[in-house]
Amino acid sequence: MKAARTRGRRFTVVITGGASGIGLATAKRVIAAGGYAAILDLDGARADAARGKLGPRGSAAACDVTDEASLGAAVTKATKGAPPVTGLVCAAGCPPSREPLETMDLEQWSRVVDTHLKGTMLACRIVGPGMVRRGRGAIVTVSSVTAERPGPALDYSAAKAGIANLTQALAAYWGAKGVRVNAVAPGWTDTPFIGQKGRNHAPIVATMPIGRLLKPGEIAEVIWFLLSPASSAIIGSFIPCDGGYMAAAGWAPYGGFPRN
Repeated sequence: MKAARTRGRRFTVVITGGASGIGLATAKRVIAAGGYAAILDLDGARADAARGKLGPRGSAAACDVTDEASLGAAVTKATKGAPPVTGLVCAAGCPPSREPLETMDLEQWSRVVDTHLKGTMLACRIVGPGMVRRGRGAIVTVSSVTAERPGPALDYSAAKAGIANLTQALAAYWGAKGVRVNAVAPGWTDTPFIGQKGRNHAPIVATMPIGRLLKPGEIAEVIWFLLSPASSAIIGSFIPCDGGYMAAAGWAPYGGFPRN
């Protein structure tokens, strides 16, 4: 079945963290829908390699999402000559720490919080106003189920909760101006962060009714829905894409949930 297209309009979606995982899967989904994908990534070589997989409607630029000048220059470069930007996906991130609060390195804390939360804010600040001027657009931030079900990765959970809050604030701020802002909250997804070769995923899978890790493409489908006109009534939402992880939290004290 052919991918749905957006009413014949030519459009561009900017995707931070677009060279791998959920970001790259989203770029492919945007192109399948007839759009142009401008991917930004800290790793320039990886971004160029990813762009090569996207074809003529893909572009790439290297940047540090925590640096406003770097991010702004990358957006300008990656969208030069492209159709109007009507979408932004904030998927840039970095691995969390599991150090306890008492011994956590403050530089590590700042790196994680800045990459996820500050990077999301800066991307919205750079890309969002252009969509406001045109009176149409959609922003999808990538939060996490840890925003509501925090674990030992204190820096990551705090940053993702901040993204959820920021998303709602921006949704109210820009909603009447034609720009919708929503958040997806992925669960355990087979990305470079989680899917390391040789890692035992059994304890993770045991917490998920779906019984497996999620695929980046599954999250990308939800992101695309939120970018598309099909979700025109959805503003300020926090949508778990977690294979039932959050819904199943109450089963643990009872020995887990039925598999058969």
